Amino acid sequence: MEIKRNLIVWLSVFCGCTSNPFWEDRPTSKLSISGTVIADNRVTDIPVYVWVEDLDISGQTDSDNAFSIDLSNLETGDGSLSGPVRVFYYIHNYRVRHSVLNITDGKFSTAQTDFDEDGRLLESVVLERLVTLELVADDSWDRSAGDTLRIKLEMDIGGHGVSIFSHVKSVPHDYLPSGVLFSSDETGEAYFDQNDIDFLQRYDVEPGASIVWTYTIAPDGIAAPPGDYDVRPFVMIQQDEVPDDLILGLGMTGLDHISAQYLKIPMDMLEKSILIQ
Repeated sequence: MEIKRNLIVWLSVFCGCTSNPFWEDRPTSKLSISGTVIADNRVTDIPVYVWVEDLDISGQTDSDNAFSIDLSNLETGDGSLSGPVRVFYYIHNYRVRHSVLNITDGKFSTAQTDFDEDGRLLESVVLERLVTLELVADDSWDRSAGDTLRIKLEMDIGGHGVSIFSHVKSVPHDYLPSGVLFSSDETGEAYFDQNDIDFLQRYDVEPGASIVWTYTIAPDGIAAPPGDYDVRPFVMIQQDEVPDDLILGLGMTGLDHISAQYLKIPMDMLEKSILIQ
């Protein structure tokens, strides 16, 4: 009788559970992708921006050119995500590249071409530089003396022709309207000449070409208070392969006008700092 009572108690506890510990599905392990992306002939330590299309998940490479990104949003109201997903690798003045990640029912498919079944890139991705950018300017600007600041942007085009958008009137000109942003690390503010700019124009440049644009800023053209500023000209290198959502993923709302959002774009160009007096 004692054995029978114990069996009844055990069955009552077991059947009263809301889940079955013996037949319950094992929890799905966290999915992540990883790999190495190398920016060829890079002159700075700017990381490569890695963006997963459709999932709108992003990350960047570390000092060893490696990335690792946890994936989420694989479960939807209609079921688990299935299908190919593109993973993009982006620096503004490098040719964008992407890999394809195949997903089946919210898990990595066994049929992969660019990744293995654990989400690791089979081969390192190498980005090719489209344009070499260099800024030339004085280290300080004394506005009180009535001096006009001139900043030269030297561009060497690589093995592919490019289309460049900027707020310049025509090329070549010695005096161009300012499309230069002045940003302060101390205050987080950014300034540019909002009155002396022309409309956005496109310039198609042949492979191997060298270009120098000179931007000029009048003493009263910038409302920035005295201090140290990093400077960057507003120059957009057109790549049709770059999805609009990738740019939005960087926190930008558009590229058709100058704004401080432009500074969020990863660019391989040595920083130039200017002391404004």
